[in-house]
Amino acid sequence: PSAPTTSGGPTGTLTIALSSVGVPVGDPQGCVPGCGNQKFRMSAYETLGWLDGDANMIPRIATSWDVTDEYVDFKIKEGVEFHNGYGEMTAEDVAWSFNRANPVTNPDSKHDQAGDFKRIMDKMEAVDSSTVRMTIPEGGLGVGQLRRALTPYWQSMGIHSKKVFDELGAEGMVDNFTGTGPLVFTEWKQDDKAVLEALDSHWRKAAPMQTVRVLAVPEATVRRTMLETGEVDVAQIDLKDIPAVLDQGFDSFVTASRLNGLYFGGNLWVENQIIIGKGNTGDPLERPGYNTASPNPWVGIYGDDASMEKAKNVRHALGMAIDRTGINDAILGGLGEVNHITNIPIGSKFWDAKWEWPYDVAKAKELMAEAGYSDGFEMTIWTGAGTHEEIVGAIGATWLSELNVKVSIDLQTYSTHRPRLVNLEYDQIQYRTCGDSFAALTVDLPKSNESTSDKLGGTICAGSMVPEWEAIYEKMVTETDKAKRETMGLEFFDVTRDNAIAIGVNEQPALNVFDPSKIGNWPIPPQMCIGGCEWFNLEEIEWK
Repeated sequence: PSAPTTSGGPTGTLTIALSSVGVPVGDPQGCVPGCGNQKFRMSAYETLGWLDGDANMIPRIATSWDVTDEYVDFKIKEGVEFHNGYGEMTAEDVAWSFNRANPVTNPDSKHDQAGDFKRIMDKMEAVDSSTVRMTIPEGGLGVGQLRRALTPYWQSMGIHSKKVFDELGAEGMVDNFTGTGPLVFTEWKQDDKAVLEALDSHWRKAAPMQTVRVLAVPEATVRRTMLETGEVDVAQIDLKDIPAVLDQGFDSFVTASRLNGLYFGGNLWVENQIIIGKGNTGDPLERPGYNTASPNPWVGIYGDDASMEKAKNVRHALGMAIDRTGINDAILGGLGEVNHITNIPIGSKFWDAKWEWPYDVAKAKELMAEAGYSDGFEMTIWTGAGTHEEIVGAIGATWLSELNVKVSIDLQTYSTHRPRLVNLEYDQIQYRTCGDSFAALTVDLPKSNESTSDKLGGTICAGSMVPEWEAIYEKMVTETDKAKRETMGLEFFDVTRDNAIAIGVNEQPALNVFDPSKIGNWPIPPQMCIGGCEWFNLEEIEWK
């Protein structure tokens, strides 16, 4: 066993103000969005793998792994103790955690990463007390899948105690948060706060602060005031307010950058589930959101050329009637960038101006007339409250004044909205970030993972599935040559610009804004920033 490390004893309280503190559920089976990532991002749980500065997967709970065509064997670190006296973690705990969350082994799983786990594993099983075997499903692992699902790079899950479940059962485990991280939950209440206390010593690294308080403060202006008055040490505030806050002596750094865009739902054109290596030859798909009798103006009937062209004209028109520069300046305070393809930033060395959406209202009106919608129509856009809502409001105002398109905004929580995507029933539009819509994702990584039938059982993020996307994804996920995958990535961008199912709007950086009298260096590895950038890697903070 590794000798526990200490830091001279934790002291003081770190207080963080965020829009939300997530959804507290102790049982992996019920860990809906807002739960799984938060557990390890608050340093209470630990993932199998971690990341180095180049975003390579490196050991954490797993000390090594041996990959074959049929399985992956992980060696599990010995001497890692669960909180609350639940003993040493073993391979059995690792296997149970993933099998509880994986819909293949547990059809009742509602875990946020259920689709990711289904993609990379049929099951986990303990070979011995320190070895766990992950059986690979038909079609193989694919490029980057271990890093994607087993480290914080995208989304993942911390290891839970099987003993807790055996002792308390599913109902009793709901509000029991027993992990192995350097911080221990003492309280976690949705829409209120999470409170964690530091262990005096930890196998890896003890946290420098004694207490961490994460407060749910929905209003960004209130969070800013709390930072300015010293009530909190770190705050999630609107981008446009950050320059003024920095002028007061506060500090910030970019933790990740999201590529936000509009996703036109209901274009569910894929009929059968993909089987990697065999194309779309799997089970027929139930697609309640694919309405061919009276489709929405932006939805084409696949195989009907006239319908497809008409709907594409509508999507192109809407894409041209967005003042991206104005939105960045007025709402993001000039701190973001415009975006046109939600899978590549304009700063990429691979960026090509042919993918740009011009701000051309006259051309948009012409396309709407060709499609037969000169008088406009009504639509609903789902998005998040705050800055996203403000951006959708600005887009909707332009569409109403210029194209007679009336937008209603749906602000349901993501945990409420997500089942509509999982069940292929959502047929409206979303303004959001999808899982492969982050600036840190390289061109060679497989594209549109979250919008292919390979992800069924999890979120079909775009609310649409496109055969061309499926074909490119299948090629990329099995291609070992990086240069060839890059060429396929560029092909994906061409297809995406043409079909206009996912239309980029802006690149929005996520920043930690903090009090430099309390916090010095705060290292954060490369990651997609899903589930709370502001509280990530807390034990590594230089605490003053």
